[in-house]
Amino acid sequence: MGIEVAAVVLAGVAAASKAGQMVAETQAAKQKEDALDLQSRQQTLVYQQKTLSNYDVMEKVLDAQTAAMTTRGVGFESPSFNAIQRATYNVGAKKQRNLDIEEDLGQANIDLEKDNVKKTLHAQLFGDASSLAISALAFGRNMPTQGG
Repeated sequence: MGIEVAAVVLAGVAAASKAGQMVAETQAAKQKEDALDLQSRQQTLVYQQKTLSNYDVMEKVLDAQTAAMTTRGVGFESPSFNAIQRATYNVGAKKQRNLDIEEDLGQANIDLEKDNVKKTLHAQLFGDASSLAISALAFGRNMPTQGG
C-alpha cells in the first residue's frame, strides 16, 4: 500500500508541476506578444520620422527650385518650371511609396511572428494538456482501492 500512496503523491506532484508549466508558458507567450507590440509601435514611429524627413527634403528642394527660377526671371506658369516641380513631386511620391511598402512588410512580419507565438503556445498547451491527462490516468489507476 505504501507504493500506491507514493504513486498517488507523485502523480499529484506531476499534475501540479505540469499546470505550473502551462501557466509559465502562457505568461512567456504574452510577454513575447507584448514585445512584438512594442516593436510594432517603434517601427511605426521610425516610418513616421522617415515620412516627415521625406516631406522636409522635398519641401526644401521645391523651395530651392522656386528661388532659383524666380532669380532667373522665370514665371510660375512656365511649362519648364512646372515640369521641374512635377518631377520633384514624383521623386518624393516614389520615395513615399517605398516607405509605405517597407512599413507594410515590417508590420506583416510582426503579425506573422505574433501568429507563430500563438500557434506555438497552443501546441505547447495541447501537449501539456495531453501529458496532464496521462498523469491523471496514472493517478486514477494507482489510487488505493477499498477492501483489497
